[in-house]
Amino acid sequence: MNSYVKRYNYRVKSPIRVFLGLLRFNRKFLIGFIIISTISILSIIGLITTPYYLEGWGIVTEDAMKRQGLAPCIPFNCPSIYHLFGTDDMGRDLLSRILVGAHLALIQMVSVIITSIALGILMGVIAGYSNIYIEKIFTYIMELFIIIPSMVLAAAFVTIIGRGMQSVILALILTWSPWYARLTYILVRQLRELDFIRICEAMGFPRTYTIFRHIVPNVAPLIFVEAITDSSSVLIEITSINFLIGAASLTSIDLPDWGMIVGYGVRYIRTFWWISFFPGLFIAVTAFGLILLGDGLSEYISPWLKRRWRLWF
Repeated sequence: MNSYVKRYNYRVKSPIRVFLGLLRFNRKFLIGFIIISTISILSIIGLITTPYYLEGWGIVTEDAMKRQGLAPCIPFNCPSIYHLFGTDDMGRDLLSRILVGAHLALIQMVSVIITSIALGILMGVIAGYSNIYIEKIFTYIMELFIIIPSMVLAAAFVTIIGRGMQSVILALILTWSPWYARLTYILVRQLRELDFIRICEAMGFPRTYTIFRHIVPNVAPLIFVEAITDSSSVLIEITSINFLIGAASLTSIDLPDWGMIVGYGVRYIRTFWWISFFPGLFIAVTAFGLILLGDGLSEYISPWLKRRWRLWF
């Protein structure tokens, strides 16, 4: 390997150099990184402090307002200097609830992606590096969960477990992990035909050594890049399911989830538009930033995409 590197002057770029190069030369990736970094900072701020003191999940108490000398929270108060995003039907400050809900949206998205990647790589490697019978069983299981809509699974989990993040996360893990398992399975089947894998098998190395030394390190980076491009779809699915939960709720929801706030505020959209508009705006901006990140990575991996698809920047 060293002689090959010296002869052909081949250099493997470190992830840090790739990241800095994307920030410098890829405008889409740069804008997406700025957007997601801003949302992440706001989510951290929401955990530390908010414009109005939050008790529980976004309830602003009168005692806390008197101690801090803040203006009273009036139900359906329109956006003003005291409440930049207005208040909801219970007089809760929407800006405070959106800041607290930012980390909930990111936690749900990251939990779904990481768990789906781990399960997908595990199932894909087992299916792609096993005998034909185990391969068929795993492929049938993957196809079964792929065809089930995430909304149906989420409704089932809400009925069994109840409303909350756990139901949404479990439903999306069961629908997204088979996609990554299928992609891993295809990559593993391609890798098994390469010479260095055949040499390991011919030399009698254990399968676990071949899998963890050669298969997983070559598969995992591609799966992670695919997961980043899928992150915007995951976020939209999470907020869509929570939107339905909020829209179907008869009482105000304490959990400051963006999708639930939008769903519950739809019933007031004609008169009190700000209840659904501002959290919906945060959802759209975050999804747009994730799309730009994914497009930037895709253009780095496949440069022909940059020549074929051109946006306005």
